[in-house]
Amino acid sequence: MATINVPALKYKSGNRIWYAITIPYRALGKFIHTSSTKKKNQDIIKSEIRNRFLDSGHKNEIKSYIMDEPEFTIPPVTLVSFDELDFRPYTFGDESIEEQQQRFESVGSIAGVVILPIDYEFECLDGNHRTVAIRELANEAPNAIADSNMLLNIVYESRPRKIRQDFVDVNKNAKQTSSSINTLFNTRDKVSGLVVDLVDGLDYLKETTELLATSVSKNSKDIYTINNIKNVVIELAGYNSQSNKAEKISNFFKEDNEFENEVRKRAKLFFEELKYNDFIQECLRNREKTSELRNNSVITSGTGIIVAARIGGFILGNLSLDEHQVREELTKLFTIDWSRKNSLFQGNIIGAQEKILNSRDAISSATKVLMLKLGYHRPENLEEYVVISEENY
Repeated sequence: MATINVPALKYKSGNRIWYAITIPYRALGKFIHTSSTKKKNQDIIKSEIRNRFLDSGHKNEIKSYIMDEPEFTIPPVTLVSFDELDFRPYTFGDESIEEQQQRFESVGSIAGVVILPIDYEFECLDGNHRTVAIRELANEAPNAIADSNMLLNIVYESRPRKIRQDFVDVNKNAKQTSSSINTLFNTRDKVSGLVVDLVDGLDYLKETTELLATSVSKNSKDIYTINNIKNVVIELAGYNSQSNKAEKISNFFKEDNEFENEVRKRAKLFFEELKYNDFIQECLRNREKTSELRNNSVITSGTGIIVAARIGGFILGNLSLDEHQVREELTKLFTIDWSRKNSLFQGNIIGAQEKILNSRDAISSATKVLMLKLGYHRPENLEEYVVISEENY
């Protein structure tokens, strides 16, 4: 039978022998057996189940990522070989088989060549969706993957139950990144990029923003999380941060560069003026008291800043004001008494024992109350805001 020689590294891990090889993306799908999507009313042979069914949506996301990102990062694929692989180590001079084995035992790995039949297929243990996505791109957009190679980690294993266990072990030990990490690191996303630029550009945000966790810890000197900042950006763009994902706004930014620049301008103005709020100023002057101030304030909470941003979005997006007038309106917003004891917040976002409530209704109710306090009104049957005079209030 025709064969191919593939450079390989044989190594020991978890009391088993593994092999690491690389093959071109364009050939990846030819050597790997992958699962398919589950068809309606499909009969399943339980003894043959070794992997989950293919999720077409996830597979297409990977394809889009590879097409959109020239310097893409795709993790190695983990495979199972039901047959022992024909591995032939490189030899040095007249090195004997015993000396090769000693070298392997001493170092834990040895380089050589794996001899594969040209029609050989591995079972995919981890990387099913990656493999199918790359296989389809090899046919649909070969130029996108022309110069790329995939690292394959292969284990010889013939026990079906162990293969299933391997699949569980590989996946349960892979922890998903937090939403904060995604915002901080995924600057290809337009909203995340804007948020990171904003935090980097304003010293007080750089000093007081929790970048990694999804919440500010009880005794932290930070004020907001990076996702709190992202919620503000979404609200300033004119969208409800509780019902619209950042990806949606990012797509709008991609289609409309002027809109992105406008939201950047709004966010900069908003946070420049927010700095002069009494609670924020006190947090900056006395960092040791930050946690105490957060416990007494609404605006230093993730819920309170959404309310402020929703009103800020109205000011910045719906009123025909110049920059000076906008700053005056934002000043009025931030000089409201944002303490938890203020009766304006009782019964909406402040509940029993001055606990902040973060339901959609609570946020909407608090927003309406503050809008009226500031002299604005939003008719219940209209999407747009309108301004009413102090006399009408």
